[in-house]
Amino acid sequence: MRSGGLCVSLTPESVDDVFSPDVNGADYVEIRLDFLKEPQQADHTRWDRFPVPVIATCRGVDRGGRFPGSVEEECRILETAVRNGARFVDIDYQQVRAFGSAEVIASYHNFDHTPPNLESIIEQACATGAQIAKVATHVNRWADNRRIFEALSRSWPKPVIVSGMGDIGQMTRIAGPSRGSFLSYASAGTESAPGQLSLAEMLNGFKFRRIQKSTKLIGILGMPVGHSQSHILHNRAFAASNVDFAYMKFPANDVNDFFENARQCGIFGFSVTIPHKLAVIPFLDRIEAEASRIGAVNTVTETASGWVGDNTDVHGVRAALASAGFHSSGKKVIILGRGGGAKAAAAAVGDAEEVRSLSRSEIANSNLHECDLLINATPVGMFPRVDESPVEGPIVAGFVFDMVYNPPVTKLLTNALSQGKAIIQGTTMLAAQAARQFEIWTGQPAPAEVYRADWSVS
Repeated sequence: MRSGGLCVSLTPESVDDVFSPDVNGADYVEIRLDFLKEPQQADHTRWDRFPVPVIATCRGVDRGGRFPGSVEEECRILETAVRNGARFVDIDYQQVRAFGSAEVIASYHNFDHTPPNLESIIEQACATGAQIAKVATHVNRWADNRRIFEALSRSWPKPVIVSGMGDIGQMTRIAGPSRGSFLSYASAGTESAPGQLSLAEMLNGFKFRRIQKSTKLIGILGMPVGHSQSHILHNRAFAASNVDFAYMKFPANDVNDFFENARQCGIFGFSVTIPHKLAVIPFLDRIEAEASRIGAVNTVTETASGWVGDNTDVHGVRAALASAGFHSSGKKVIILGRGGGAKAAAAAVGDAEEVRSLSRSEIANSNLHECDLLINATPVGMFPRVDESPVEGPIVAGFVFDMVYNPPVTKLLTNALSQGKAIIQGTTMLAAQAARQFEIWTGQPAPAEVYRADWSVS
């Protein structure tokens, strides 16, 4: 079995579904036989038809799976799978037994939390007759991620697979193999465990193959961050410039919990988004002048003197306005919102004749304020709530700039276009501010061919 490999987990309802997903790029295929409506229907399926080794598992209902039968029935199904070419068997660590020529993975799953005796459980899984030990637990806080990485840093008597489930634990799936986990799992479209990423996301979006032990981990800190596409942009740039960085997502409700554990998780820096652009400030050791003047931080870097905060949103807003030929001098600007993004927008148009930032309660009447430029610095209209707009009806502004970038053309911008207004997309700002972040983190010029205004996820 290849160390640090990537396994795609298939969840077929019928045997006909098994061979249809694209598994190109995976090192192994896991067949979740418990997802079959009738697992016995796979008794005559040759698993060595796959171009990569197959891991067979048939997890019972009481162990987080779907198989309603007994352990003995489960084992019979697995034995048949081995006779039909499966190279590995994944079974609960308390039920380990020999399966012919197959290597056995002794697994423990906890879909509720990461238990305090995590390393003791790994030891128990290693003490079985299995060839590989596997522990997957649900991550509820960043301290759980830290304990998973600490466990992976230990020397174990046999190969171990340790990963965190859930959104907060997602980084352990991406970076785990580079830190010592023998395997990481991806989906073929339908996740078989909470927080599981698709094979395409792992390989293309997160550049899984580029990550090694020396790689500096960067990400986006916020809640929620599921909509973010920053990882696609930054990871393309890291690869294009051949720098040893990897960008992922750092969802966190509790900023204190994040900062207490970030360094131990190997985090070198991060972007900051809603709602933490102000909340991170008390945890920083130094704040650069631009961020200090604005009172909001969107970029943090680990340095010899500690965490340093900066703000690249101002640069992004200025670049976005310049791309549309808008000059704020002597103009009237209305900004929707009063958070970190709004503060950056206000700084970027500081030479305007008048700048008004509206609170949530005032936004409903924003179309009563005539202006040259309307800026949306709220998350209204952001995926998945794409049918919402902070302004309904007539828009009394010549230019409309929406800082929301997913979707690229929001409902607000669609309405503005229908009224003959000039629009500025959030993707333009995203690319410009992201390029500046790249320079701060790496100390190198940003690759212009990646950080362009019309970048896409394709």
